[in-house]
Amino acid sequence: MAEQKGLRFSLDRLTDLPSSIKVDATRLRQILWNLVGNAVKFTKQGAVNVAVRCDVEDDMAHLEFDIEDSGIGIPHEELSKIFAMYYQVKQGEDNLHAVGTGIGLAVSRQLARLMDGDITVESDVGEGSVFTLTLSVPLCEHAENVETVKEEQSPLQILLVEDIELNITVAKNLLESLGHTVLVARNGKEALAMFDAQTYDLLLLDIQLPDMTGFDIAKTLRDSGKALPPLVALTANVIKDKTEYIKKGMDDAISKPISVVAVAGVIERLALQCSVTKENKVEESKVVGSEVLDTLLDLEMLTSYVDIVGAEPVYKSIEMFEQVMPEYIKILDSNMTAKDQDGIASEAHKIKGAAGSIGLKHIQKIAQQAQSPELPAWWENIADWVDEIKDGYTHDLQVLKQWLDDYSKQK
Repeated sequence: MAEQKGLRFSLDRLTDLPSSIKVDATRLRQILWNLVGNAVKFTKQGAVNVAVRCDVEDDMAHLEFDIEDSGIGIPHEELSKIFAMYYQVKQGEDNLHAVGTGIGLAVSRQLARLMDGDITVESDVGEGSVFTLTLSVPLCEHAENVETVKEEQSPLQILLVEDIELNITVAKNLLESLGHTVLVARNGKEALAMFDAQTYDLLLLDIQLPDMTGFDIAKTLRDSGKALPPLVALTANVIKDKTEYIKKGMDDAISKPISVVAVAGVIERLALQCSVTKENKVEESKVVGSEVLDTLLDLEMLTSYVDIVGAEPVYKSIEMFEQVMPEYIKILDSNMTAKDQDGIASEAHKIKGAAGSIGLKHIQKIAQQAQSPELPAWWENIADWVDEIKDGYTHDLQVLKQWLDDYSKQK
């Protein structure tokens, strides 16, 4: 990554290091890859350096990783906020998306603290940043279960092509929590440019994008003659037969919102190309809920998601949904007044994606109808569907929040 941007990259071992430690290797790699990836991404010229030191006390290794860059830096007043979930640094064009949706840093710090460590930062605008990861872990006399370590699923570099912010947040959080690194393109042109600039292990392609379809991207990549990673379609439609997706250049297809089971299966089957032991497979959670809950909420997706990443990211996604929905509704009302059928369908598509991302199955289903002008008697029914979305989503949100509270207490 650094070489592609003309940056110097160095790794310095500042002290002797113990031969073996007991640590969650996947999570440690995830954190370091996120910090190093950010450093490279937001450094235009100069260098990125990783310095590692260790102090041994009794049977514990106190590790410190300093990831230093000569990049754009972060304003002092923003430093206390950048680890907040979904927070974005906004300071001019250069670093508008310097922390993306905020998920990477927030989850990385959460993981570090769960491992009895922490992440801190020092930075000056225009002078670069230093992110410091500290961990205290037990020493080992020798590496245990070496064969298992060799067969461990390696973190993947995944390009996610998706234009709806809430879908991005949910998918990115889920994939990062499985140990992978996710870069995001929000349209086809950006996706093709990012593919040319970097190597990926897997591409997840939304079918409906602002400038082209996921099939268009797949065709362009196939026609290029380049060696390609697996191309997997993401669709908000129910998948009854994957044959059409494969005929149009995809290696597989999964429905949105992506479930832990579906994405883990695709990664295992296509991207890793190796078998995993039964203990490592992600199993579907047993879904238990009333008839009302089953009608309103996608309990299968929600339970599997909470089981993997916890309830807090879902609460944050709900907050984000509550922030964006009033604007979606406002635009939808305006398009209804103007009888703008394309505008109505476009806004309903956004609502469908956003609702599906947090498991609001009922709202997602109504929005699916509202975004489909080709349906018989669509214009005669659209006002009722819009009213159902407007009147129903706040009620369904309360049901979701109550379910989430109850399910979190059971875990």
